Amino acid sequence: MRCARRLFLLAALVLAALAAPAAASAATLDLTGFTISSPLLFVNENAGAAVITVNRIDTSEAAVVGYGAGPLTAEQNIDFTPVRGLLRFQVGQASATFSVPIIDHGVPTLPKTVNLSLYGPYPIGLGIPAIAVLTILGNDPVPTVVKAAANPLALPTLPPPSDPLTGATAFVDPQSLAANAVRQYRNSHPAWSSALQVIAREPNVQRYGNWSGPNPGLQVAQDLARASVLEPGTVPEISTYYLVDAKRVAGHCDHYADPPWRQGAYHKWISSLASGIGDYRVIVFLEMDSLITTGCLSHHGLTVRLAELHDAVNILSRLPRAVIYLDGGAGDATPAAATARMLNRAGVSEIQGFFVNSTHFDWTSHEISYGDQISQLTGGKHFVVNTAENGRGPLIPRNRVKQGNEILCDPPGRGLGPLPTFNTGYPNVDAFAWIAYPGRSGGACRPGAPATGVFWPQLAVQLVRHADYAVR
Repeated sequence: MRCARRLFLLAALVLAALAAPAAASAATLDLTGFTISSPLLFVNENAGAAVITVNRIDTSEAAVVGYGAGPLTAEQNIDFTPVRGLLRFQVGQASATFSVPIIDHGVPTLPKTVNLSLYGPYPIGLGIPAIAVLTILGNDPVPTVVKAAANPLALPTLPPPSDPLTGATAFVDPQSLAANAVRQYRNSHPAWSSALQVIAREPNVQRYGNWSGPNPGLQVAQDLARASVLEPGTVPEISTYYLVDAKRVAGHCDHYADPPWRQGAYHKWISSLASGIGDYRVIVFLEMDSLITTGCLSHHGLTVRLAELHDAVNILSRLPRAVIYLDGGAGDATPAAATARMLNRAGVSEIQGFFVNSTHFDWTSHEISYGDQISQLTGGKHFVVNTAENGRGPLIPRNRVKQGNEILCDPPGRGLGPLPTFNTGYPNVDAFAWIAYPGRSGGACRPGAPATGVFWPQLAVQLVRHADYAVR
């Protein structure tokens, strides 16, 4: 059934691609002219190249036709090398070939597609099909040697059993939001460009959520493949933010519970995410805010939320090269004992540990103390502290009863905290990480602020200028 569905989707892609050039090609339509051997072609990722055959029926004279290969769901220079060229046919020659180089990532992953097309035929025309879809099958064989549980990231030096991140190097995206802003403002705002470089040179955490669509697997696979090509041997970091409906929770706390349809949608979503990760090495920060917002759930809603998280843990923990951390809230929001109880029910014993402070600005030292308390109550689980925006600590409101323990939406005067590292010096802290990407707006809650999640250069520059990298 899955195979049939995939072929149906690929056929739809071919028909869509054929529809666009139909009018332009009408004048050269020639049933005895140039055609690609099939509208649907397949190649194994480890094949090195796909060899594409172009045929013609009319061989009475010499002829020439152009060919090209471009991206559909595959990324050029990441999954394949784009090509363009000419094929020259001699009198009596019925077929010729061209090659599309394929880049092997060395891990089983999702299939990706390339558009193949013929153009500019002379003196005969184009037949059908003159456009085809090439599917790259990410079906590298699963390694026969199972990676040691203590070294899921397959690091060249075996890390200590309690901390699989020791010795790892995090992926730094040369096309991150800050890196693109550095280039954008190099001439118009050189001071901004220089400040933003501080963020651009550090590893970032790529976030996926409802906005990623119901099936994020392909996007995840594309992002991880890109990281493996741009910086081989490094470890990408990703986070998820699916379960929490930010607008509903921020607007009012109505003691809700996810309905069954949404529980099913989340199971499919996290399964798709897992299929995209495949055998890629990755650090996953699972479901930001999922525990810190449980006060807005009904008793039944809490049971559902913890079941959803446990389902996600069960799915992701089976990935061979993934290190998983589950949301552990923040020390200025939820008591450590309550968080530990929820983490235990959500299956933290099956993964590496938990992360704290991901959407708060609490002091790093306070979060380490909070995490240590949770660790004692969860069997010694390790944790990661988000230090993206806490260099100046939280902004305390005048009225805590009405506004909470800290202002969370774009508080002014905040700064970058300790730099990302896998060598924190604290026995239970596997990493300091910028899980909340510095400069992303928390919402249009102060003058000039863009919508939630939009990169705001002014905010990013503020964070750099107020940075304090010490653990305080």
